[in-house]
Amino acid sequence: MVQLDVSKIVLLELIKKSQFGGAIEFPIENCDWDLVYSEAQNQTVLGIIAPEVPVVVRESDEKWQKIQDQLFAFNLRYFYAENELTKLLDDADIPFVILKGVSAAIYYSHPERRSMGDIDFIVPQDCLEKTQKLLVDNQYVLEKQHTYKRHIGYIKNGISFELHHHYSHDGFDIEDYLIEGIKNRVYEKIDYIEFSMLPKLSNGLLLLDHLRHHLRSGLGLRQVIDWMMYVYRILDDSFWNTEFEYVAQEKGLVTFAKTVTRMCQIYLGLPNTFTWCMDADLAVCDLLLESLFISGNFGRKNGQGRSIEMASVNIKKRGLFRYLQLAGEHNWKAYHKHHYLKPFCWFYQIFHLVWQGIKTGRNRKQLRNDFERSHDRYELLKKLGID
Repeated sequence: MVQLDVSKIVLLELIKKSQFGGAIEFPIENCDWDLVYSEAQNQTVLGIIAPEVPVVVRESDEKWQKIQDQLFAFNLRYFYAENELTKLLDDADIPFVILKGVSAAIYYSHPERRSMGDIDFIVPQDCLEKTQKLLVDNQYVLEKQHTYKRHIGYIKNGISFELHHHYSHDGFDIEDYLIEGIKNRVYEKIDYIEFSMLPKLSNGLLLLDHLRHHLRSGLGLRQVIDWMMYVYRILDDSFWNTEFEYVAQEKGLVTFAKTVTRMCQIYLGLPNTFTWCMDADLAVCDLLLESLFISGNFGRKNGQGRSIEMASVNIKKRGLFRYLQLAGEHNWKAYHKHHYLKPFCWFYQIFHLVWQGIKTGRNRKQLRNDFERSHDRYELLKKLGID
């Protein structure tokens, strides 16, 4: 078992209680609730745990109630914006699905408590131009840097929207399942919010891929809870054995799926009735949990060393030149408009890395820690079978 301080243990207990009920199975008298708050903030799970914090703590510190009020206010705007988008696309007969967001929250015990970010959605390729025109005609404003490798960014009423024309990334292709998923999309509701989402197989694959992708840069507890609650609602032994295992095997994600699920059983309260993950390596489960607490949601706890760590991990995985080329293609804005610049993307990335090093101002000790952390992360990726 991982040796965790009291604040982290209490945080895990609060997450268990928020999703599966029951009492907190740890003495909380000596808990530093400011540390719990800070860790939950870094993991983007404050909205999930705040209502479970003991009343005496919430009454003595107003920030616990304040975060609930803020989340409620933001989610009202978010849900209204999503309803508006759904009606707009449905009225125009444009097939689409919402990715993550409410399509992950649907599995939660209290979906309205999940922190939301951008509204990600994907349409078929042959509907892309029609969708772009429709959005602009209805006051969706293009972001300043709006064109990305996989999506186009818009803002309306303070909410960010990502129109995906592709989803797959890192050389990991799940596009075939997404295309089929859009064709067989399903409509669900959270309270008064109705939305279109992927069917259960492709939605689970997307959530698992989301974990895989962010593990390289910094995986947090919110993404793990998304997966855990999908497993709890959908991925029982029967569905794993008859459908999901085949897809996970095809995509090389069986070890990863089993490890993260078994970790959820050990530390986050997922019932042991899901036996398909019982042969996961417990030592790797512990390493994965340690990685979550080191990184935080989207790697926010890695601070300025994040870009250095990511670069080092990717160089080890892909080789120096291929990393420089792919990263340059992603980072160079001029290339996004002028594809004839492709042969020079690797050269651009060298200068980009030099500038990042100057901008972050990392000293020798910090750089050494960044590279050591990248080695640990790379070794974890190998153990999970996703290196």
